[in-house]
Amino acid sequence: MISYKLGCERGHEFESWFASIAAFDRQLQNTLVECPQCGSHNIEKLPMAPAVVGTRADQRQADARSKHKELTQKLRAFRREVMENSEDVGPRFAEEARRIHDDEAPGRNIHGEATAEEARGLAEDGIPFGVMPKLPEDSN
Repeated sequence: MISYKLGCERGHEFESWFASIAAFDRQLQNTLVECPQCGSHNIEKLPMAPAVVGTRADQRQADARSKHKELTQKLRAFRREVMENSEDVGPRFAEEARRIHDDEAPGRNIHGEATAEEARGLAEDGIPFGVMPKLPEDSN
């Protein structure tokens, strides 16, 4: 397939697709190409910018950006869900998680902050928890 930018004698411009260069030449010669605005058959090709096809590396980079954007949106939605459906216990997270695990506090969903050392301790003691991944806006 090939696309041409075309114009008629009255100055109307339009684009049209053809199966091949030969197909365009044949249709033009047989007055089968006409201006969609005025019906003129006096048509000529107009200058146009060439179509530049990206490399596979460009496509891989575009795909990676698209996947990153999609993943970031999913992480934002996940974070929003967690925040809306859990209690913020702030820096008491490790302590409260232990209390819930040991049945010393009512079972519930919580979120908060823990140091790396506190998180290691929870993991070593088999207390389940998760870590929220950082999002781009967390660095601002």
